[in-house]
Amino acid sequence: MLKIGDFSALSKISIFMLRHYNEIGLLIPAHIDTATGYRYYSEEQLPIANRIQALKSMGFGLSIIKDILSEYNNEDSLKRYLTLQAAQKQEEIETMQKQLLLLQTTIKGIDKSSSISRFNIAIKELPKRNVISYRSTIAAYNQEGILWKKLPEEIEEQNIQFANPSYNIAIFHNEGFVEHEIDVEVQRVVVGKYKSTDIVKFKSVPAITAATLTYKGGYIQLSEANEAIANWISENGYEFDGPVFNIYHVSPETEPDPDNLITEVCFPIKNK
Repeated sequence: MLKIGDFSALSKISIFMLRHYNEIGLLIPAHIDTATGYRYYSEEQLPIANRIQALKSMGFGLSIIKDILSEYNNEDSLKRYLTLQAAQKQEEIETMQKQLLLLQTTIKGIDKSSSISRFNIAIKELPKRNVISYRSTIAAYNQEGILWKKLPEEIEEQNIQFANPSYNIAIFHNEGFVEHEIDVEVQRVVVGKYKSTDIVKFKSVPAITAATLTYKGGYIQLSEANEAIANWISENGYEFDGPVFNIYHVSPETEPDPDNLITEVCFPIKNK
């Protein structure tokens, strides 16, 4: 039998912690002298003490270690449990690495002089939704308003109920930037399902993950916003996964002053 001081020296666990382990039932002395209250440990408890230290170094808390020692009492079950924990740790490491990269690239972006702050870029998931859609080509980007005017004209007879929020979305289907014959689809989210016409289509749109940048001001800033978010995607280990689209939270439909417009530029993304 070993006195608590000797066991502490051999196990490299402080006397204070040994007393705490006893209190929580993690490592109970093999014998306690009823007359003196002295605690004694057996040599057979040294491997248990070592296992506790090893599990602590793996990042497990004392309550979890207590459960491990009581529930995983053979090598096979312990291996399965530790394998699952290792996979979880790996996932946490990858998440932390991604977060670190986001921090670093955001700091770098803040240092660059720009009226569009990359600090406003975030990853969002747009939920699955039913939409009314009108798609056509326009000669120039500043003619997008033609589509938004056409959309309500085509649906007036169907008494359509729009969702809240209705997500006024413009999707740009051309691959890359084009100056003419711009293929644009405008959408609004609706409640329920409706009949398509020769021009207007009703459809269900799946959920989509996108890197988004929301800014206040006129549409003259769109090219700068597109460039900022495209660079951010490249620097943070993502790749494009579908056509770019804009969400017009505050548009000329309700706000005549361009300085008060709120636009969210969205790039669908996926991990490389």
